Amino acid sequence: MKNEYERTTNSAGQDTEAGRQERDPQLNQQMNALMQRIQRLRRNASSQHDLSYDELRKLYEAQANRDVQQQQQLARQQRIARLIAQADLSPDWLFSRMDHQDPALEYAIQTAHSFISGFEHWAAHGGSCVLIYGGYGTGKSTLAGAIAHELIAQHQKSVIFQQWSSIVDRLFFGVIEDQEERNRYRRALEEVDLLIIDEIGSNRTKLLESQSSFLGHLLRRRKNLSRSVILITNHAPASLHQALGDFCFEAIKAFNPVDIHLSGPSRRPHIGNYPG
Repeated sequence: MKNEYERTTNSAGQDTEAGRQERDPQLNQQMNALMQRIQRLRRNASSQHDLSYDELRKLYEAQANRDVQQQQQLARQQRIARLIAQADLSPDWLFSRMDHQDPALEYAIQTAHSFISGFEHWAAHGGSCVLIYGGYGTGKSTLAGAIAHELIAQHQKSVIFQQWSSIVDRLFFGVIEDQEERNRYRRALEEVDLLIIDEIGSNRTKLLESQSSFLGHLLRRRKNLSRSVILITNHAPASLHQALGDFCFEAIKAFNPVDIHLSGPSRRPHIGNYPG
């Protein structure tokens, strides 16, 4: 039997601990949380203790697979975001934002989806070329941008979307001053999975010979690497031939290009009551 001294000491200790928790609500909350965690761990240990080795192995493998899938999904989302930023695409260039009821766009949208679904095939067979031409505001850039968004989202392909005038400024007019940086930019134009060049020959009846030569060599290089291109212009094929010259136009023909003509008035919003 405990003597009177032991009983008094134990009783005083219990009273002191209870009093301390009563005076400190945060301590009391932490102690309760700790007890709940201990109980959960005991229940989990007890339930797993009843499982066989094979059952435990399958349980751990399933958890590991879920963790790997979550990491893969996160990595995929981060890569898609990075590719879209590198491509310099407008967030409005999406198929969902195009008027699918417009009969003038029906063939264009179908052809665009065929290009996307066959992209891997063309990557193994010399690359492909889509020539999109038509008047200002008819949706050429939107269509090309929608293709780029889908290729990035579905296949995580790298894309460069550039105005022809921007390429000319960077390589011919010293916007990129460092020679090594210019070389890297040139290689990127040659090697990216999909190169989209917008407004080729805009406001010019004929390209300068140096620019036409550069574009012709660029297209031939991409053909040799089996890299696809989308070319956007206001010129119909006949006038594009005149604007680019034989050397460059023959480089386009080497891709056996698919042409998409977007016709009709501008699809951009009107300014006030003026419909032009």
